[in-house]
Amino acid sequence: MATSGGLEFPNGVPTSLVDSGQQWDYPNAWPPLQHIVIQGLSSLPSQEAKELGFDLAQRWIRTNWLAYVKYEAMFEKYNVNGDGKPGGGGEYEVQLGFGWTNGVALQLLSQYGDRLTSGGSGNGFTPCLSISVSVALLCSAQTLFL
Repeated sequence: MATSGGLEFPNGVPTSLVDSGQQWDYPNAWPPLQHIVIQGLSSLPSQEAKELGFDLAQRWIRTNWLAYVKYEAMFEKYNVNGDGKPGGGGEYEVQLGFGWTNGVALQLLSQYGDRLTSGGSGNGFTPCLSISVSVALLCSAQTLFL
């Protein structure tokens, strides 16, 4: 994985490195696949792998947060190059408020919430980011049922 370049994107791991214009290819990142990669890395005995898993979780949560701040929505997929920018391509417009996006974000907040930061170095906003993203997810979910 490390030599492919797929781990170097600021906002998640792309589904593929092929830029076909289709929704399952670059530059799209899908929440369930982020979760699989992060959980796989975090379950390895290597401390380096665990730290990479955390780093990917940090990037993914930041992407979700930036999307919510900018668009007031959570999306089914994100662009790995655009801070919070929704993904694209495929046969339909990107979907809003998607369950797996919210579920993956909540699970990562549960797993890593005590370590996540808002992106700046040493700013001490860890609890604020976790609480803010959780509230954003709940607000996003609430709008689906109104």
